[in-house]
Amino acid sequence: MEALTNGLQPADILRLLVTNVVAFGLFVFLLRKWAWGPLIAMLDERKDKIQGDFATAEGKVAEAEQLRADFAGKLAEIKGLEREKLQEAAKRGEDLAARLEAEAREKASNILGKGESELEREVASARSELRAQVVTMAIGTAEMLIKERLDEAKHRQLVEDYIQSLGDVRG
Repeated sequence: MEALTNGLQPADILRLLVTNVVAFGLFVFLLRKWAWGPLIAMLDERKDKIQGDFATAEGKVAEAEQLRADFAGKLAEIKGLEREKLQEAAKRGEDLAARLEAEAREKASNILGKGESELEREVASARSELRAQVVTMAIGTAEMLIKERLDEAKHRQLVEDYIQSLGDVRG
């Protein structure tokens, strides 16, 4: 301390001390008025902006959550509609398959009925034709029998010829 007060009188030291205290007080006052106030205001403004940004971010997060919930609801609704459409399409497909099967059975039944009736006509026609041929052959045989007298060998020969001609008709 002696080095600081070297050559100064106590009144000078007191004056220097008061001057320094007044200068420091003036410096603090000026800082508070022009620097501290705007600095605090700037910090308060920055704090308010950050709080506002956080509030906005929270609002956006809440909005995003709401949109996500809406999206999940709509997705569930779409999946439900999809299931309904698939069930409806499957039902229509089953109905169509049943209808087509019924139509096919009906057509097959009609074709089978026509085929059976045609077969019956063909069989009847073949029987009629066979009967006509048998009658013609019987008449022919009777004519031959009447024209000539039959002995045992001739009779056998005629019957064998008749049987053979019947075999030709079947083939």
